[in-house]
Amino acid sequence: MKKLLLFLGCLLLSYSYGQAQVNIHTAQIEAFHNLMNYVEEKAGGKLTCKNANEVELQTAFDKNSVDSKLNALIDSLLNSSAQYLPKVIENVNARLYSEKAAKGKEAYKVAFTVLPDFCINMTAGMPEIWVEYWNNEHRELVENTIAELNTNIEDVLENIKSELEVLLPDDIDMNSEQNIHLVVDGNRGGYQFDNHILMDVIYGDLTDFSLFISVLKHEMHHAYYRQWFVEKMSNKERSEIDSYLYEYQRGFIFEGLAQRYDLPFASKEIKQMFANKDLIVELFDEWISVMRLAKGDSPQTALAIVQNQYGDIAVERLKRYWQGSTPPTSYANRPTVTYYVSYNLYNSIFESGGYKKLKYVIENPDKLLLVYNELYTDSMLVPRIPDDIVMMWQSNF
Repeated sequence: MKKLLLFLGCLLLSYSYGQAQVNIHTAQIEAFHNLMNYVEEKAGGKLTCKNANEVELQTAFDKNSVDSKLNALIDSLLNSSAQYLPKVIENVNARLYSEKAAKGKEAYKVAFTVLPDFCINMTAGMPEIWVEYWNNEHRELVENTIAELNTNIEDVLENIKSELEVLLPDDIDMNSEQNIHLVVDGNRGGYQFDNHILMDVIYGDLTDFSLFISVLKHEMHHAYYRQWFVEKMSNKERSEIDSYLYEYQRGFIFEGLAQRYDLPFASKEIKQMFANKDLIVELFDEWISVMRLAKGDSPQTALAIVQNQYGDIAVERLKRYWQGSTPPTSYANRPTVTYYVSYNLYNSIFESGGYKKLKYVIENPDKLLLVYNELYTDSMLVPRIPDDIVMMWQSNF
C-alpha cells in the first residue's frame, strides 16, 4: 500500500529539454485505482466478472446508482480523462439490457455502476479486462513502470530526443509541447493526436519498461513528424481523391519509420513475418492495386480495401503466416501494407544506401519510391516498384 501511495503521488511528470516541454499525465490511473478499490470494497471481496439477466442488471444498476461515493469516484475518473476521452470513447457502448444501451461517457458510467455486482456487455469487453487487471500482478507492474519513469525522467526523455532526431528531418521543430497520457482503459492501446499521446498501460507488454519506451518513441515520432508535414506539405491543393491518397501516403511513411523503434522488441514470430518474402510480396501486390484504384475509377473500393487491411483480411493473413502457437490480437502485429511493406522499404534503403540515403528520404518523402528503385536488387523483400506508382506517389507531394 505504501508503494501504491507513493506511485499515486506522481500525478504529473514534466521535463523540459531546450524549450520543449513534455508532460506525462497519470491522474487517470490514480482515479481508476481509487474507483476500483471502492468497487472491490462494495463487492465485499475479490472482484469476479459475473454475468446476469436483464432483471438482475437493472436491479444492480438501480441499487448502486444511489451510492453518492461511487458516483463521485466514477465522475472523477471520467473528468480526469477529459483531454483524451473523446478520441477513445467515440464508438464505445454498453448494454444494460436489450432495449437500453448507453454510449460514450454514459457507457462507462453504466458499466462501473453495475461492476460491484456484474460485468455488462461493453465494447472491447472492458469490464472483464478491468477485473482481470485488478486481480493479477499487472497492477504492480504498472506501478513499477511509472515509478521507474518518474525516477529517470530526465535521462529517459533526453535519450528519446536523441533517438528521435536520427529518424526526423534536420529542420524539425521539437520545441512544441507534448502531453503523454498514461491510462488504464482497455479500449485502445496507444495512439497520437494533435500534441497528445495516449498509452493504455492495461496491456501487459507495456509494463516491460524497454518496450514501453519504444512505444513512446514510436508515438512521439508520429507527433513531431506530423507537425513537419503540416508545415511543409499543407499548401499544396489536392482534389478529394488526392487528399485521401495523401493521407494513405502519410500513414505509410509514419508507420514504416516508427516501426524501427518497435521491431527490436517484437517476438521471434513477428520478426519472422516481417522477413517473410511471400507475405511481403502478397502485401505489395495489394498495395499497388490500392494505389491504382485510388487514382482510377474506384476510389471507394480502394478505401474499403484499406479499411479491411486491419480487419478480416489481416486476421486471415496472420493465421496463414503466423509460426507460433497462438496468434496475437494487437492491430500493430497484423500483417498490413502500412507496417510491413513500408518498414521493409525504409530498411532496404538504410541497408543498401546507408544512413545518408535514409535521411534523404525522411527529408524528401516524395522521393521515397524513386530512391528505393535506384537501390533495388533482387535480394530485397519488396519488389521493384512500377514506374506509374512512383510517378503517382511523387506528384501528390
